[in-house]
Amino acid sequence: MEVTAPAKINLYLRVVRKLDDGYHEIETLFERISIFDRIVIEPSQNGTIIQCDDPKVPTDEESLLGKTVKAFREESGKKEDFYISLEKNIPISAGMGGGSSDAAALLKGMNEMTGSPLEKEALLKIGRTLGADIPFFLSGCSFGHGTGRGDIIEKLETPHDLWHVVVNPPFEVATKDVYSKTSAFALTKNRGVDRMISAFSIGNNIKEIAENLRNDLQDIVLREFPSLEQVFSELREAGAEGVLLSGSGPTVFGIFTRGKAEKTAEDIKRVFSGENWRVYVARTY
Repeated sequence: MEVTAPAKINLYLRVVRKLDDGYHEIETLFERISIFDRIVIEPSQNGTIIQCDDPKVPTDEESLLGKTVKAFREESGKKEDFYISLEKNIPISAGMGGGSSDAAALLKGMNEMTGSPLEKEALLKIGRTLGADIPFFLSGCSFGHGTGRGDIIEKLETPHDLWHVVVNPPFEVATKDVYSKTSAFALTKNRGVDRMISAFSIGNNIKEIAENLRNDLQDIVLREFPSLEQVFSELREAGAEGVLLSGSGPTVFGIFTRGKAEKTAEDIKRVFSGENWRVYVARTY
């Protein structure tokens, strides 16, 4: 079985407070986008084996994928082993949810291959123990309003897509490190997410969405990596409706119309032509 694992960006991310378990309560608006990892899952007679075409991705029993297999077997009671091959296209430690999406896709794939022993709520239970973003990817929705640790998902209904130019620089950012630098929570009571959700409900008012983009982690990451300021500047000068850091970064995206996104991506590629810069055109998935 081959399954796809899409990336995400965050159109809104408000840090509310630090929780007793070390995580943070947040309010966020996820968007699933058309950049994908691919996972092939096969039955194995020689124990579970996980491999990846990117050597930087851990594949042992204590890796996220390894823990996903273990948690599925414990919750479902299934004893099957799997050969799992991951083709990694989503940048690592990039604020795009690649690892969480891989775990969600693997959970759903293993469940289907073993006769669907687990209902959706059981899969969500596993997902919440493994990572706060996993429930969004398990939800199967294109847009999701996340609360709690970001793991309580309300699906947003909208008939339209957004188009983006997504720029990923040649360095990684550890989510835990960024959150550890947050010192003041709920700096404002601004509920811009409500206006953004309203804009979706009345037909993707892109200007309203762009005006309410928010990421409380953005200033922290920009202080650590001031070179990202140029990415923001280039996307704005290219006419982006709005520009934002995704999650804990360092990926930055701009909102464009479809035709403008494709042209802008080519221009941005010429600006950031150094080794390992990645520039994508992506739409809502």
